[in-house]
Amino acid sequence: MSELAVLDRSRAADYLIGDIDFLIEQFSKLTDSKKFEKISEFTERVRHLPPELTPFPGKFSYDRFPYFRKIVDMMGPDDPTEEVVFLKGAQEGFSTGVLEPVILYRIMCRPAPQAFITASTGLLKASVQTKIERMIDMAGARHLIFSQSKKNVRSRESGDTGISKEYPGGYLHMFGGKAPDRFRGMAYPNVNCDEADAYPKNIKGEGSVFDLIRNRTNSFPGKRKVLVGSTPLEEQNSLTYQRFLMGDQQKYYVPCKHCGHMQELVWHGKREDGSEYGIVFKWDGEFNPIIESVGYECIHCRRIMKNYDKAAIMSLGEWRPTAKSKLPNMHSFHHSPLYNPPGMFSWEDAVLRWCECWDLEHNRVKDKEKYRVFRNTVQGLPFRNTGEQVRFEKAMLHRRFGFAKGMVPNKMAVKDTGSPILIIDATVDVQKHNLFVDVKGYCENGSTWTLDFFPIDGDTEDFGGPWNELGKYFEEKIFYGDDGKCYRIAIMLIDSGRYTDYVYAFCQRYSAGVWACKGSAYLAGGETYKLFNKSTLDRINLPLAYHINTTKLKDRIARSLNFLQWNEGEYQPSWYPNFPEDFRDDYFKMFEAENRVDIYDKATEKYIRTEWRQQHNAPNHAFDTYVYNLAALEIFADDICRNNLEIPGLDWTAFWRFAKAGNFYFSQEK
Repeated sequence: MSELAVLDRSRAADYLIGDIDFLIEQFSKLTDSKKFEKISEFTERVRHLPPELTPFPGKFSYDRFPYFRKIVDMMGPDDPTEEVVFLKGAQEGFSTGVLEPVILYRIMCRPAPQAFITASTGLLKASVQTKIERMIDMAGARHLIFSQSKKNVRSRESGDTGISKEYPGGYLHMFGGKAPDRFRGMAYPNVNCDEADAYPKNIKGEGSVFDLIRNRTNSFPGKRKVLVGSTPLEEQNSLTYQRFLMGDQQKYYVPCKHCGHMQELVWHGKREDGSEYGIVFKWDGEFNPIIESVGYECIHCRRIMKNYDKAAIMSLGEWRPTAKSKLPNMHSFHHSPLYNPPGMFSWEDAVLRWCECWDLEHNRVKDKEKYRVFRNTVQGLPFRNTGEQVRFEKAMLHRRFGFAKGMVPNKMAVKDTGSPILIIDATVDVQKHNLFVDVKGYCENGSTWTLDFFPIDGDTEDFGGPWNELGKYFEEKIFYGDDGKCYRIAIMLIDSGRYTDYVYAFCQRYSAGVWACKGSAYLAGGETYKLFNKSTLDRINLPLAYHINTTKLKDRIARSLNFLQWNEGEYQPSWYPNFPEDFRDDYFKMFEAENRVDIYDKATEKYIRTEWRQQHNAPNHAFDTYVYNLAALEIFADDICRNNLEIPGLDWTAFWRFAKAGNFYFSQEK
């Protein structure tokens, strides 16, 4: 071998050794983990908010919402968390600061399949149109949204619909929680649940909607991300609250601006010595709040902070767990609008809401329905229903002397409520040998006056008989007020739970104003009523018929009869019940014919729901018809708001204003 050949081989060996050394050096620089851009960093880089959707338009910053940074980053691929539950009040910015950034991150930064579920199809459409579409456009991500299927190249928009977005590396499918069948056959590594407390609690044979949703992630153990955020409703039925208790129950602690003591912000709390701390304010001689006095009293130094002080203390806060999570890689958080930055719903706003439901003079609940809303939306906590069996003695206390059956006591109503009776409705409980008719009138604040309750005797399994008498009553009956006002029945609901063919046949006589209804112990989302589905309406040949949430309304009636207090000389609280003095005792005994009982699964002993159950052989007609009366008024009011006032949903203030204009009564001279 020549010297030249030996030299070439030596040089080749040197080059090879050099290449190996180079590769070793490069591999030594590699890390054993990936570094991802955090969702909070990504959001601050690309997210812009339009002025019509936020009080803080422009580039988004977590400096204004520091408590969301930890939560949103838990949804990143480098965090081991698999489930986050966020128990919240209303209008806190959770969608803007957490839910929407997570969705956008999986479209633009780390593409992945994901699902978004909200309470209903209507709410979904509103969220998509006003928030998600705008978010995609303002982040400059619209060019990523198109069909990823080579088979479907006819239209770029084929992957961009109102309920589905396709993008390179993944897709976003969106659903209403009341139509879970649409996502039954899919699997998702990432699921985002909004307003989960309004989802149906159970699907026959499949369990809860949330369980069905969570099962869609079972193919991705260790990698799935489930985000649940909701305002809680009733404590026993609150899915979000139950999930919150399974997590580590983190609270956000902030320092007092005076002493630096770290504390959770609460509406009212009690120290060990019995004194109170939290939101404080003064009121004037008429028990109206003095807004300038509103502040927060520190649990430690007892000095006062003002709403604007949150701008300084919020960024110094931290999340602290208060329990040990029952599930691995699960975290839960509670938060309320008390933490909102200045410029959003404030401590002063909260005090005004409080004074709508709380009687400052007597230190007691003034309006239980408004108190329920306050606890849910301002405190971010579930309402514990204290409904119980109605006591005969309590119901009797609502008889009004000077008010006789069959009369419309407008002079008394104006004195006691500030409003005459504005509208009258009627309901019918159908028995084998009787039709029990219940007629009620309502004042502006919902104060309820039972004008008549009577049976129409006869065989109800006869298409004539008592049905003809009921028809004549509905068509011809006029109620006369003691101030000259005259009323006809605005709407009549008839219970079709039994003798359905006869009820439907009677309702078919009328094109409007007379509708069939059926009581239901539970309706999804806690709704008061729900329209029969279209196939059922077609089958029974009726344009409208309604399921009525009897548990919800009987709870409401029980609270009114048992707990609502009124002092003569003052205006009655909302929905206060008034009965004629000549109603006999047996009428009031019908309200204690049912017991409120909790229902548990026999196999698992897990709480399912609460129902009212009739005692054996105890007549309850007055209780049932009262339920249908309240539902009838709400159905009628909602229809007026949508069709006459062109409002998208029920607005009681607008409805009562319309009723006060005299649209449901006429003068005696006519």
